[in-house]
Amino acid sequence: MHLCPHKPPFHKRLPHFCGAWSLLELLVVLSLMAIIAAMAGPKLLTSWRLQQLHDERQRLVQQLHFARLTSLQANAKVSLCWAPECGSSEHFLIYQDGNNDGQWQNTETSLSRWQLPVGLYLTFNRGSQISFNGAGNTAQSGTLVVCAAGQNQGLSLILSSSGRLRQGDATCE
Repeated sequence: MHLCPHKPPFHKRLPHFCGAWSLLELLVVLSLMAIIAAMAGPKLLTSWRLQQLHDERQRLVQQLHFARLTSLQANAKVSLCWAPECGSSEHFLIYQDGNNDGQWQNTETSLSRWQLPVGLYLTFNRGSQISFNGAGNTAQSGTLVVCAAGQNQGLSLILSSSGRLRQGDATCE
């Protein structure tokens, strides 16, 4: 028991002790913190990945709504593309398809571009492009699935031929 020599006691019968931890107490606290971090770390990473999937699915919903609304307003074909077959290799591209060939050219109007974060990918059971006609309808009704690398669970968007979206869960391959 060490008394603090530089601080007078508050009460004459109760001595005032210095508030320091011993090395053993410090090691016990650090060990407990390490055990808790090791147990919570994987769950936090999974939770973070799931939040990323939710964010990207929501961005995809917004971009699909934007493409559909633009096709209605312009009474023209508007496409969302994410593959080299339609002129986009590393990002998502929304463009107004002026010549209706399903390929983006530099002469056509690019409306939006974005990329998925590293570790996330998209699958679609109807190809690599979604086009909306002037009435806001699409011939590529199907299911889009956003997945994270190394995880079995993903999030889906079900696209109807009328251009409406429904959200759900999906299994990733």
